[in-house]
Amino acid sequence: MRYINGEDLLAAFDEAEAGPEPDDLQDAPMIDNWFLIWRDGDVVRADGDVHGHPTIDDPWVTTSPVLGYDYDFDREEGWLRSVSRWYRLGQLREVPVNSTRPEQARRDALSAASHHLARQRSDWRGQYGPSR
Repeated sequence: MRYINGEDLLAAFDEAEAGPEPDDLQDAPMIDNWFLIWRDGDVVRADGDVHGHPTIDDPWVTTSPVLGYDYDFDREEGWLRSVSRWYRLGQLREVPVNSTRPEQARRDALSAASHHLARQRSDWRGQYGPSR
């Protein structure tokens, strides 16, 4: 992962919270078969099959820390902003869950990740400075 200074990180927070402009996603890499991963005390990352990444040739990627995302379950598409770049999101991975309602469990997991990311952005804003 490339180094990012505090000012650029704050700008990336603003971008993640506002969502992408159309041009942001035009040439963005696509991640299919993806899911968000994180452990206690760690940052959220996405992993999956990547296509069109400018610097990674491996078909499997784990992103730099995720700052925000949005996913439409019905259309099976969305976007993700990591520390380093925008991604387009394709089909979500069929993660096995111990639930009688696996689709709802996946939605709940992504909702929990979204709340975790909001808290994390707030904590990092406190560490790196106020919003611009």
